[in-house]
Amino acid sequence: MLRQVSFLAVLMGLMFTPNLCLSQSQLVSSELDSLDQLIKYKHELEANHELKSTYKLQLFSGSLEEANDIIEEFKSLNLKVDSKIVYQTPNYKVWVGNFRNRIQADRLFDLLKSKYPNTLIIRPGK
Repeated sequence: MLRQVSFLAVLMGLMFTPNLCLSQSQLVSSELDSLDQLIKYKHELEANHELKSTYKLQLFSGSLEEANDIIEEFKSLNLKVDSKIVYQTPNYKVWVGNFRNRIQADRLFDLLKSKYPNTLIIRPGK
C-alpha cells in the first residue's frame, strides 16, 4: 500500500512538473522586454546623476582651460578610468571614475591624492 501511494505521488509530480516549467518559462520570456526597459531607465538615471548610487572623484574645479589640461594629464596616466568635464555654474569640474562603493573610490583617491591634492570623493546629485 505504501509503495502504491509513493508511486502515485511521483507519477502526479511528474505530470505537473512540465506544466509548471512551461508556465515559468513563458512568464520569464514575457517579462524580458519590461526588464530590459527597466535596466535602460536605470542607466539613464545613473548617467544623469539622478540615481545616487555611484561615487566619483573630483580632481579639479575652475576654468575650462585648466580642466582640459587636468583631464589630458589624467588620461596620460593610463589608469583605464572614465573621465569627463562637467560644467556647474560657475566652474568646470573634472570627474573621474564611476564606483559602486566607497572602498573602490578610496583606492583611486589614495593613488591620486599626491598628484591632485584637491581631490574630493563625491556622489553627484546628492
